[in-house]
Amino acid sequence: MLIAHLSDLHLFTECSETGETRADIAQVVESIIADLLTLNPLPDIVAISGDLADGGSDEDYQLIRHLLAPLPMPILAVPGNHDRREAMRRVLGNRLAGLEAGEFMQSRIDTHDVTLLGLDSVVEGEARGALCNTRLAWLEKQLQHTQPVTFLVLHHPPFMTGNPHWDPYSLIEGRERFMEIISGSPKRILCGHIHQPLHTYWEGHYAGIAGSPAFQYNLVPGSVSVPTACKVPYSYPLHDCQPDGSVIVHLRHVAQA
Repeated sequence: MLIAHLSDLHLFTECSETGETRADIAQVVESIIADLLTLNPLPDIVAISGDLADGGSDEDYQLIRHLLAPLPMPILAVPGNHDRREAMRRVLGNRLAGLEAGEFMQSRIDTHDVTLLGLDSVVEGEARGALCNTRLAWLEKQLQHTQPVTFLVLHHPPFMTGNPHWDPYSLIEGRERFMEIISGSPKRILCGHIHQPLHTYWEGHYAGIAGSPAFQYNLVPGSVSVPTACKVPYSYPLHDCQPDGSVIVHLRHVAQA
């Protein structure tokens, strides 16, 4: 079982909401999709941990749908703080695997040995993340029956990175309850949001933050500097789930102009 983890594509058609997103991001994402399609074997699932769009218009999601169209495998995607739930569901809903109905965009995919749960951690109109009682109750129910390896996909990291400029915008509300709910057995947490690749163990769970092809930061560990975008190599993680339950994480580098 091979899972490709993408995040923070920040695609836009007319206007960039962040102002930092590279103007040619559509061409960059197209090259990432092309790279995914060269893999043999192909990934079984592509997980996208939020900020698919940079402004969240219907036109943005139509562009995203067009760029993702060549991928034959299921795609699990959760919203990020730059996404707009209604437009994302309206345009991409029937393309995203396991997406459930309701106020929040939460998803579930099961294979014979892996479960992926997509959690909506968005607070509408804000950069910080939260998991309210409704979303946490959904997670608790889903975890009652899972496969041996369980991935949790959400936009906002539930742990602190140590950088005072990122951490106030991580998963703030519901973090403690989230930790309690997942404490029964080790999970694998896939996040985005901070635009810098990072891998850690948090409370016994593996956690991986994917970088962003739109713009990336390159802070030194322990730095308290204000994050600024810089030119650094881009790579996306491939999670190779082994028959014995172990998972090997490979970084797949993609050349950018």
